[in-house]
Amino acid sequence: MPFEPRNSRYEKSKKGFLKRDKPKDQPKEAPDEKSTLLDDNQLESKRLTPQLKEETLTKPKPNDQPKQNDAKPIQNVQIENNSAKEELPAKLEASVEIDHLTKDQRLTDETVESLSRRSRLNSNKAKKQTKKVAPKVVSERPIKTKKSKVTRGKQQRRPKAKKVSGKCRVMWIILVLVIVIVGVIGWRGISAYQQSNNYSAMQPKNKKKQEVYIPQGSTVQQIGQILVNKHLVHSNKAFLHYVNAHDANNMLAGYYQLSPSMPMNVLVNRLLKGGSDTPINHDMVLTMTEGEGIDSFAKKVGSSKKFTEKDFLDKVNDQTFLESLAKKYPELLTSAMSAKDTRYRLEGYLYPATYDYTRYKTVEDLITAMVDKTDTEMRPYYSKIKKSNMNMQELMTVSSLVQGEGVGDKDMRIIAGVFLNRLDIDMPIQSDVAVKYALKTDRVNLSIDDTMVDSPYNLYRNPGYGPGPMNNPSIQAVKAVLNPKDRQKKYLYFVANLKTGAITYTKNQDDHDAAVAKVDDVNQGMENK
Repeated sequence: MPFEPRNSRYEKSKKGFLKRDKPKDQPKEAPDEKSTLLDDNQLESKRLTPQLKEETLTKPKPNDQPKQNDAKPIQNVQIENNSAKEELPAKLEASVEIDHLTKDQRLTDETVESLSRRSRLNSNKAKKQTKKVAPKVVSERPIKTKKSKVTRGKQQRRPKAKKVSGKCRVMWIILVLVIVIVGVIGWRGISAYQQSNNYSAMQPKNKKKQEVYIPQGSTVQQIGQILVNKHLVHSNKAFLHYVNAHDANNMLAGYYQLSPSMPMNVLVNRLLKGGSDTPINHDMVLTMTEGEGIDSFAKKVGSSKKFTEKDFLDKVNDQTFLESLAKKYPELLTSAMSAKDTRYRLEGYLYPATYDYTRYKTVEDLITAMVDKTDTEMRPYYSKIKKSNMNMQELMTVSSLVQGEGVGDKDMRIIAGVFLNRLDIDMPIQSDVAVKYALKTDRVNLSIDDTMVDSPYNLYRNPGYGPGPMNNPSIQAVKAVLNPKDRQKKYLYFVANLKTGAITYTKNQDDHDAAVAKVDDVNQGMENK
């Protein structure tokens, strides 16, 4: 379609063109060309993009008229959407563009339509951008909201928990304590029952035997404790329970080879048959028996391949060594160090037990171990000894006499009471054990001349305790002296049947002579050693 320039007549005759007709009562005045161009250029510089400014047609001169053949279509104006953030509406922008074009050049209907279409698109884009919703800002910490209560009909409320009162709490605590106490008592009862009836072997698969020594005169309870210490029975209660249930009280002293694989019945049967008088592995051990003296034990030491008899006897009389022991064991040896006329100051203080001499480098180490063993056994009785009328030397002296005269706990305690009764009235003890020690003999029967020997250890002639112990007593003899029996019966004499071991106790000389006459033939028939 050929380009037709637009003039003022065409614009007036075209009613409703872009809805920009002015009212009839206000005739349009022809604007001044220079002012119009100036105003249009200012608006154009504000609204049009740089691209549109470059594409704008050059302004024709006032007198020049465009020719029909030379007419060229106006290039499409591209408008960037840079006015989305401005406040003026898109329609005003489109009208400014059209006014400028109408004054500068004449456009065809197609150009007008394209410009109007472009203006509508720009306005739509501006509306869309202005309608963008600002993004929601999420706070770092979520806001807690109260949940609405769900009601069904009438509002239902969860029943509140009843508060436990102080009395109820106390009752619950008492109930729990009662249950715990009953449980503990029940558990202990069951445990005690199981211990007292457990006769099984300690280690059924361990058949390695060990040497066990049962001392002469040991009680059933002492034997049970020895077996417990050797880990051969589960408890002393079980051992005592079995012995009492099977009437097996006549167990014998000696050396036994026992193993943890033996059950209770096998162990008790071995003890009823009796053991060996000497250690089985005697080549490596030294054993001092109850009532044995230092002279006898020194010979055993000399029989070993490590020490000699002379070395042992010299050391027990070494004053410097004795003083060092007294400082180490003051409660045990202080009174012994101050005693007079003693043969050996350590007599009575070397505990009767079995010692592995291979463990000791010198004789001094062996003697120290024997004294230490005595101190360990005596320590529980030190406080009781201080309350008695005897010092340690006197106690050990009477204990050595009881050890030599009596057999068994009962007789030892009664004999101890006889000696203490004599001492209370300043009556000589008159013990054969003291005379034998003075004579250095082991004869069973003594003559009248023997009892007249001149020695501080002869308690037939010398009243009181004498210089000191005559042998090394067991702890059983010491306990018998500390806990004598039947002292209220005022026994002053006793005589023993050397064959049966029965002892007769009397209160006066006549009754004693009658008792001696009954057993004299039996005792005289015993072989002297």
